[in-house]
Amino acid sequence: MKTNLKHITLGIALFSALAGFSQTNKIQPCVTVDAMEEYFNLNPGARENFNANQDIMQKEYLAYEKNQTANKSAAVEYTIPVVFHVLHLGGPENISDAAIIAALAQVNSDFAAAGSDFSTIFAPFQSLYINSDMKFMLAKKDPNGNCTSGIIHHYDARTNWDRNPPSSAFNPALFTGITWPTTKYLNVIIVKNIVAAPNQNGTVVGYTTLPGNLPNGAIQDAIIYNYSFLSGLAARNLSHEIGHWFNLTHTFGNTNNPGQVCGSSAGGDGVSDTPDTKGNFSTCPASSTNTAFTCTSPNPTNTANYYQNVQNFMDYSSCPRNFTTGQTNKMRTAAQSATSSRNNLWSVGNLTFTGVNSTTSCAPIAQFLSTTGYSVCSGGSLLMKDFSYNAAITNYSWTADNSAVIASPTASNTSILFPTPGVTSITLTVSNGTGSSSMVKSVTVLNGVPAITGPYFESFESAGVPANWQVINPNNVAWAQTNIAAKDGNGSFYLDGSQSASGDEDFLVMPLMDVLNNPNDSLKFSYAYARNSATQADKLVIETSINCGGTWQLFTQYSAATMQAGSGGVTGVPFVPTLAQWKNVNLTEHPNWFNISGSQSVLFRFVFTEDPAAGNGNRMFIDAVNFEGIVSGINELTKSYKLNLYPNPSNSETNLKFNLNDASVVTVNVVDILGNNLLPEINSTFAAGEQVISINKNGTLSKGIYFVNLSINGAKMSKKLIIN
Repeated sequence: MKTNLKHITLGIALFSALAGFSQTNKIQPCVTVDAMEEYFNLNPGARENFNANQDIMQKEYLAYEKNQTANKSAAVEYTIPVVFHVLHLGGPENISDAAIIAALAQVNSDFAAAGSDFSTIFAPFQSLYINSDMKFMLAKKDPNGNCTSGIIHHYDARTNWDRNPPSSAFNPALFTGITWPTTKYLNVIIVKNIVAAPNQNGTVVGYTTLPGNLPNGAIQDAIIYNYSFLSGLAARNLSHEIGHWFNLTHTFGNTNNPGQVCGSSAGGDGVSDTPDTKGNFSTCPASSTNTAFTCTSPNPTNTANYYQNVQNFMDYSSCPRNFTTGQTNKMRTAAQSATSSRNNLWSVGNLTFTGVNSTTSCAPIAQFLSTTGYSVCSGGSLLMKDFSYNAAITNYSWTADNSAVIASPTASNTSILFPTPGVTSITLTVSNGTGSSSMVKSVTVLNGVPAITGPYFESFESAGVPANWQVINPNNVAWAQTNIAAKDGNGSFYLDGSQSASGDEDFLVMPLMDVLNNPNDSLKFSYAYARNSATQADKLVIETSINCGGTWQLFTQYSAATMQAGSGGVTGVPFVPTLAQWKNVNLTEHPNWFNISGSQSVLFRFVFTEDPAAGNGNRMFIDAVNFEGIVSGINELTKSYKLNLYPNPSNSETNLKFNLNDASVVTVNVVDILGNNLLPEINSTFAAGEQVISINKNGTLSKGIYFVNLSINGAKMSKKLIIN
């Protein structure tokens, strides 16, 4: 009944079918075929190479079957060294070692046909379920020969695993620094989330690759698996992925889409005793009869009905129970094959290299995280949490410099007080009877003294990051100064979203500012943005912190649709805004301003998030960030005195002109954007009439942005001055 698996050709038909499936189901049990198809499309020649390898392995399998039939094959036990890489950000995805050990025990039970539900397998297939003699054991030595538990915990943002183009499911960047040599270990990467493809809508459980798809020894030759499906019988999904890794395909054909007709044209798996199924998603046969789950043979000369093996691990049913003998033989053949070096895994030399039979105890590996970041105001505290791994821990020891005060120096978690500005080093040492290890992390302790204490303006005229600003870049694209567009002056800051991967976040952090003592000042900025497509889901989030970056709160956010309206619209061309395409924002008018109005040390940051699915958007610009007075009637006041500053911009001297109706006490000073006085202050009584005061007469001001502040009998006004 089975057709020979030689060539996988999916193309548009696969993706169309998958799209239809995902509209009605919230879980994608497996996307292995989908991921492989994407790899073929992105790598010319990969499909042909895979098909050639499959031809070889199919011949090896048929020869193995023939040998088995003739009782010529001796029993062999295949011990497979396994390493689990748990990617986490300190959340529940940092699943416990005990949970992983239990999941691996379930896998071993499945491959040994030792499950307690063996008797519930539908009778026609019960006798076909045999012990595979494949045993999966945690590695006890890492690639450098160090003692390991075989469960590695990585603090890594890739726990939100993005397999979408242009990243690709098998992009080496996703695997770099994670997998151990794939010819020596079966690598299982546990993640919080496998980001669904644009044509999907649901939780992806896992995916991997069949042997011969990737170059021999490729770092991508691993299983990617969602942590939520490791407990209890849900771990049988991992048995499903391991089946793929040892060359099994789905029982409903070469597709990730269930619901096929029996004997689907999607193709068979080349296993004679495993009938085609419909890909029974979340359905199960009755306990005593399977008549509702029969299929009609597609063979026109033999139209007899046959039973589906709905309980097969390689189906999508909700009651997986068994492999067939043919599937077991096919996995054994893959284990013996040189294709992808599966035959090296269980070799005597490799079992020694990976130490699977070792009983040596390991020392723990220290790892800890701050729950709220690594920046704090002096006098503030942070909570440090232990995430050490590799062995049981008997002793904890926290130390710190820079006068930091540790609440619980010998506990697993502790609060630490940071009284002194500067960089404080925090050390956690963990130990047991075998040994110890340490981790050191730095905390930036800010003095909390604001850099912005009055009128402030930043228009990004100079190259680099302005004084007291920060650019935080967790990927390869960052906020940067540019002169290709500006709202004010010649420069601005921008993020080139066309180079950003899906879900990338980039941070632009303002200097600390005193809001409490400037109640009549408003914080404004201008932005320009174009949307790459009508569905692009970028967003700009503005967050605030009143503890020097220790914690951040949402202030407001703007969707792609909101930002592009009245600005750059939708265009696939790299966006360069005109002056009319800049949009002005007054953050002081937002209701959340009340939440920070009582603080002397406020941080604002701009967080641009690239579309979590598509990526590669267009450009976002920010300019003319200012904190200026909004005293009632200030515009009228300026007009009444006929205040003017000219020429402006200027390359040297400029003139401050104003008119007095009566003799008045006048004060004039010139400050930089941080409020520092740069020229001698003028403080004198002026007669009534028109006044002109020369500013920067000797050309002492360098290029930049300044404020010329004027006080007339206590009434304050200000003009921005640009020296170019």
